[in-house]
Amino acid sequence: MAGVEAGLRDRLFGAGLRDRLFGAGLWFAVVQGLAGCGPEPELEGPALRAAAQELWQTRCATCHGPDGRGDGPSGRALDPRPRDFHDAAWQARRDDTWLRRVIVEGGAAHGLSSDMAANVDLEGRPATVTELVRIVRGFAAGG
Repeated sequence: MAGVEAGLRDRLFGAGLRDRLFGAGLWFAVVQGLAGCGPEPELEGPALRAAAQELWQTRCATCHGPDGRGDGPSGRALDPRPRDFHDAAWQARRDDTWLRRVIVEGGAAHGLSSDMAANVDLEGRPATVTELVRIVRGFAAGG
């Protein structure tokens, strides 16, 4: 691995510049800065709920409607129409794990409409996805 790193440094910066800049361990700091130190931590509590609600409004409600009835402005033109989350029988047939997977992977991956977009950016944000599932489940409780 060290040989690969040295080769990359030589190609990017030339050996002379490499020796001047990276001799004191600066290379490690540059790599860490460019790569980041890991994913951004997930929000918690009220901030998490607010972020999930914002995602619902911007990504989900356009088709599912603000109240989860499948009557959003874009959803009215779709065939089949988006799911009405107030349907208690449907809610009882689906578990939270399945809902999480559909949210992240999209409808086509689960035999549903390809109009249900995947949200792959949420794959590493399980708390956010769980909060979106809570929003979906909340529609059944509201009748």
